[in-house]
Amino acid sequence: MALEKLQITNLDNGETFNVLFNPTEYTIEDSSKWQDQEANRRRPELQYTGGERKKLSMDLFFDTYEIKQDVRLHTGNFAKLLVVSTKDDNTGKRPPKVQLSWGPANPDSGFPFVGVLESLKQSFTLFTPEGMPVRAKLTVSFKEFALPVDELQKEPRRSSFPLQVYTVKAGDTLSGIAGVLWKDPFKWRLLAEANEIDNPRALTPAQTLIVPAIID
Repeated sequence: MALEKLQITNLDNGETFNVLFNPTEYTIEDSSKWQDQEANRRRPELQYTGGERKKLSMDLFFDTYEIKQDVRLHTGNFAKLLVVSTKDDNTGKRPPKVQLSWGPANPDSGFPFVGVLESLKQSFTLFTPEGMPVRAKLTVSFKEFALPVDELQKEPRRSSFPLQVYTVKAGDTLSGIAGVLWKDPFKWRLLAEANEIDNPRALTPAQTLIVPAIID
């Protein structure tokens, strides 16, 4: 049975290439975003604000010493993935989106991985007497590519109001501010609690209020 090589496909133009040697290991980073919610009367609470894009990183080795071929013919394929397209198409002014495939498709394995090349480090370690590089090590890192609409369809989220500040104007009341910000004047108690206000009508113009984050 033939050894299956890690394959990289440029999804913008369809070009595909394989690595010379499969990586001995790879790393997938995944995390979620949490935000401290300020409050004066209790400890800050954490609010989940979404997931981070995954990152896939690995070291790749290239050796063309035996065939006396310039190893940059292979490493250059990765360098091209950082080049911004100049074509007048619908991809926008950005480097290409790629897909990394290795072995059977399995979301638990991380492959196929669709993303963009975020960073590339090339180290050339062996040369012919003429100075042509014939051995190299590449350290690559890819970031997951997903359009916002794809993320929303994949993980629907409830409507939310993030933490912010509000500057009081003449004639403002807490119920009026709550009605403007949240379309619900009865949420004025949230403003009163976050700002330690006992009299909801005793507001001063230019006063700054903490508007706590809430989720419907």
